[in-house]
Amino acid sequence: MKPKLRCASGQVMVTCADDVLWLRTKHRIVGSLEGSHPANPLQNNYFGLPLFLMPEETALLIERDAICIEGDKFAWPQSERDQLRFKLFKDLHSRGFFVTQGIKFGGEYLLYPGDPLRYHSSHIVSLVDHGQTVAARELITLGRVCTAVNKIRLLSSWNPHTDHITHITLNWSGF
Repeated sequence: MKPKLRCASGQVMVTCADDVLWLRTKHRIVGSLEGSHPANPLQNNYFGLPLFLMPEETALLIERDAICIEGDKFAWPQSERDQLRFKLFKDLHSRGFFVTQGIKFGGEYLLYPGDPLRYHSSHIVSLVDHGQTVAARELITLGRVCTAVNKIRLLSSWNPHTDHITHITLNWSGF
């Protein structure tokens, strides 16, 4: 039986702990716990249910016919940028990575080689428009950020002519 997730104001949430475990173990969907912890509601180090899903995670689960959504209609992707993000998310997810939000480190996504509860993220992913020139100063900035947080920068671009995503890794190396 497919889990029933709730959509309110465009955000999809999971309220059942068994569904959270199923999504994580069967589909590598991590989401973000946002609820307060019942035993200590004023602390902000550990969060509990509900689990909110990224739009990309929700769209992937809908595409796989793995969930039912109750409440508001889930309508995503809405823009061309959303469509590119979804293609990138699906590509990275299909390669076996756990994929989470990367805004904390200035990227689109963070990649984990295994469950984020057991592994640190290995890559910060940035989506670059096809044919866009990236200035040397920006490359240096991206490389330095990754060095500071011990990660590899993955520059990803979707080619509309071939319908293919290209990935380039960027490592900062001091001389």
